[in-house]
Amino acid sequence: MSNMNETDDASVRRLFQEIDHKITIINREKISEITGDVSRDAFINVASTTARLRARYLARVIEMQTSDDISQQDIEALRTSRRMYEEALEGFSALQHALRRGYFSLSD
Repeated sequence: MSNMNETDDASVRRLFQEIDHKITIINREKISEITGDVSRDAFINVASTTARLRARYLARVIEMQTSDDISQQDIEALRTSRRMYEEALEGFSALQHALRRGYFSLSD
């Protein structure tokens, strides 16, 4: 009985390895079709843009402490800054994930 469970477990592991391998191949194909080569400079520039948007968002947060009267426009500006930063961060995280998974390689 134990041998049968071990065989089933090994079969399931092989199945998932095969599926994972096929997903990697599909992602490599689709990403390279659309993005082409991704340079190291482009990757670093995305990181830099994300950091810049983070800094702008945090600057708006800090600006709030100097104001006795925060307007709806101030809150909207803060919300816009946060959304821009969060979107950039999500995008950069997805880019990092794709690189770690081997969906693309960085070119020089």
